[in-house]
Amino acid sequence: MKKLLFVIIALICNTIYAEGISSNISGTVSDAEKKPIPYVKVTLDELGIYTTNNESGIYNFINIPAGSYHITFSKTGFISKTLSVNIKNPEEIFDAELEKSLIETATIEVTSSFEAQDVSESTFSIAVINEKNLFKSKEQVLSSTISGIPGVNAITTGIGIGKPVIRGLSSLSVLIIHDGVKQETQQWGDEHSPEISLYDLDRIEILRGPASLLYGADGIGGVVNILTKPLIFSTRQKPVYYGQLDLGGFSVNNQTTGNLMLGLGLKNFSFKGHMGYRNSGDVKTPDGTLLINTLHPGIKDTITGGRLSNSGNKEFQTGMSFGLSGDFGIINAGFENFNRELRMHDADPVATGNQKLNTSQFELSGNFNLSSHTQLESVFSFQDHTRKEFESTEDKENNLAFLNWKLNTFQGDIRLHQDLTKSICGTIGVSLTKGKNESIGINKLIPNFSSTSFGIYTLEKYNSEKWSFSAGGRFDTKTLEIRETIFDSTKTLNPQSIKFNAFSGSIGGVFRPNKNLDIFTNIGRGWRAPSEYELFVDGEHEGTSRVERGILTLNPSSEPAPESSLNFDLGIRIRYKGFNGEISLFNNFVNDFLYPAPTNTVDSSSMLPVFEIRQSKSTFRGIEYSFQFQPLEFLLLSWSGDYLATKNDATGSTLPFTPPAKNILEIKLQKSNLWKLYNPYFSIKAKFVAAQDKTDLLETKTDAYTLVNIGTGFDLTMSKYVMSIDFSVDNLLDTKYVDHLSRYKSFAMNPGRSFNLKISVPFEF
Repeated sequence: MKKLLFVIIALICNTIYAEGISSNISGTVSDAEKKPIPYVKVTLDELGIYTTNNESGIYNFINIPAGSYHITFSKTGFISKTLSVNIKNPEEIFDAELEKSLIETATIEVTSSFEAQDVSESTFSIAVINEKNLFKSKEQVLSSTISGIPGVNAITTGIGIGKPVIRGLSSLSVLIIHDGVKQETQQWGDEHSPEISLYDLDRIEILRGPASLLYGADGIGGVVNILTKPLIFSTRQKPVYYGQLDLGGFSVNNQTTGNLMLGLGLKNFSFKGHMGYRNSGDVKTPDGTLLINTLHPGIKDTITGGRLSNSGNKEFQTGMSFGLSGDFGIINAGFENFNRELRMHDADPVATGNQKLNTSQFELSGNFNLSSHTQLESVFSFQDHTRKEFESTEDKENNLAFLNWKLNTFQGDIRLHQDLTKSICGTIGVSLTKGKNESIGINKLIPNFSSTSFGIYTLEKYNSEKWSFSAGGRFDTKTLEIRETIFDSTKTLNPQSIKFNAFSGSIGGVFRPNKNLDIFTNIGRGWRAPSEYELFVDGEHEGTSRVERGILTLNPSSEPAPESSLNFDLGIRIRYKGFNGEISLFNNFVNDFLYPAPTNTVDSSSMLPVFEIRQSKSTFRGIEYSFQFQPLEFLLLSWSGDYLATKNDATGSTLPFTPPAKNILEIKLQKSNLWKLYNPYFSIKAKFVAAQDKTDLLETKTDAYTLVNIGTGFDLTMSKYVMSIDFSVDNLLDTKYVDHLSRYKSFAMNPGRSFNLKISVPFEF
C-alpha cells in the first residue's frame, strides 16, 4: 500500500512540474441565421470551468492543456449543444450553432461513467435538472426539489426533512454524491435529511438503477449526483470578480432564505466563498378536517388541519473553494460547514422534540494530464458530522441530548482515465473509506464502531456512430469493528468484528439507428452491506417516534447477509425538433432486502410502536416516462409519470413506503422577449397521485389527490449576466391530503397553499 501511494505521489509531482502544451480556445455562438447569440454559458466539462460569451457571441478560454474535451453551450430558450473536441494546437477555434426551442434537454452527464459523456451514449436511465430549471423548481429541501422526476419520490417529515426515494428504495440504498464525495451523515435514518445546500449548483443528475459498480457498496436504488457551479478563471490579463445573490421566501412556513457567493478569478487561480441562511416557522396545513384510512378496513379516522406545532427550522451554511489550473490539469480544494436546527412536530401538540446537526467537510481533488490520452483523477475528503436529538426545548438548552452521535469519515478515490483509441476508453480505480462513530447520548441506539471499506474497479466503453457499449466490474470489502458499548445498566455490547464482501458489475448497450433515437439497455448487479443501525439498533428513536430493534439485537447468533440486486433496464430516448421523450422499463430483484417492519406491538415503557429490521427477497418493477411537445413557438406541453409495483416474498404483500403512481401535466407559455423582459413565462402544473391501496399488512392505505401549481417569471439582462425572478404558488387550491410517504400521515395533513418568491442576481466586473 505504501509503495502504491509513493508511485501515485511521484506521478502527480512529475505531472505538475512537467512541460506541457497549452492552448487558447475561442469561438462564436450563433443561431441558424448566423446571428450572434450573447450571454451563452460555455463549459469545459472535464475541467469543470466555464465562461459566458460577450454581446458579439464570442467566448474564449486561455491556457487549456492539450487533450480531449467536451464543450457545452447552454442558454434558456435554446437546445443545449455539446462539442467533442481534441485540443492539440496553440490556438483552437470551435464555433457553435444553437437552435431555438423551449425543450431544454441535457446533452452531457458525468454520473454513469466517472467522466463527461454525451447522454445519448449512456446505457443507464439518467435524468438531469439544469441550472435554470433547478432555480424554478427549487423547493425547501433536496428530496422535494427532485421528486417531480419520474421514478423519484421523497419520504418526508414535514417540510424541513426529506429523503430521496428512487424506484422504491431510499436511505442507504440511494447514494447522495456532492462534487464526487459520498455523503455519510448518518443516512440510515428515515428522518435524517442530507445536509446539502441548494444554492450555487450547476445541475443535479439522477441515475436510476444499481450504481455499486460506480460508487461501491450501497446505491442499489440509484444515485443523486449534485454538482456545484465550476470556478471562473480570468480569460483576460486582469482579474475577474464575480458573485451571485440568491433570495427566497415561502409563505407556507414563513420561510426566508438567502445566499451570497463571491469569487475572484485569475489566469491560473480562482477562489470563491459563500454564506447562506434559512429560517422558517411552523408549517401551515389547510384548515378543516380530513378523513384518513386506518389499519381496520372500512374504519376512518379524522385529522384536523391548521398550524403544525414545533415544525420550524433554521440553518446556516458557509463554504469556500480554491482552484489551480495549468498545463498539468487542475487542482481543487474546498471546505463546507452545514449547521442546522430542526424542530420535530409530534401528534402531541405540546411536544418540543428537536435535532441539532453540524457537518464540516474538507475536500481535495485533482485531474492531472499524464498525456493527451491519459488523466489521473483523485478525490480525497474528510467529513466531521455531529447529530444530537433532544426530547424537549429544555433539554436542548441544558445540552442533555437523548441521542448524540459523532461520525468521522475519510474517503479517497484514485482513478486512471484512458483513451485507448478513438472508439475505446475507460477507467480503472481504487477507493478507500474509513469511518468512526461514537454514541455519547443518554440513549445509545447504535453502538460505537469503526469501519473500513476498500474497492477496486474498472469500466470500459466503446462508441461508434450507431452503437455504444459499456462493461465493468468491481470488488468491495467492508470490515466493521464494533467497540464495547454500554446501552444501559442491563445491556453491554461486547467488541466484535464483522466482514462483508461482494462483486458487482454491469453491462449495457445503446443502439442509435439515427440521430433522433436511442434504444438502451443495461443489466447491473449491486450490493449493500447491512449498516450498523440495521444490525444493532436497540431502543427508542425520538426522531421516528418508534422503538427500533436490529437483526443482531433480536438474534445475536444470526448471520445477516448483504443485500444483492440484479436489475434489468430497457428504454428509449427520442429527440426531434418539437418533441422529446423517454420511456424506461425496469425489473430489480433484491435478495436479502433490509427494511424496518412494523410489529403491531407497543413498547411498554415508552408506549411507542416497535419496529424490527428484517430481511427478505423482494422485487421492484415499474415504468417511467416523460414527454415534451412544442406545437407552437411560445407553447410547451409536458407529461411525465411513473408506476412502481413491489413485492415482499416473505409476506406476499407490498413493501412498506411503496410510492403510488403519479402523473404530472404542465402547460407553459414562454416568449423569447416581451418589452425589456427576457424569457417571460407562465406555467400551470397538475400533479395527479393515485391511491395506494396495495400496502404492507401493518401500513395504512392512502387516498388519491391532485395538486395544482402555477408559476411565472422572467429574466433581466445585467452586463453579461442574467438576473432571474420567479413567483409561484404551490397547492393553489389548498387541497387537503396526506402523502403516502409522509411520516406524519396518521396525524397531520401535508402543507397547504404556499406563495413563493425566488430572486437570483449574478454579477461580474
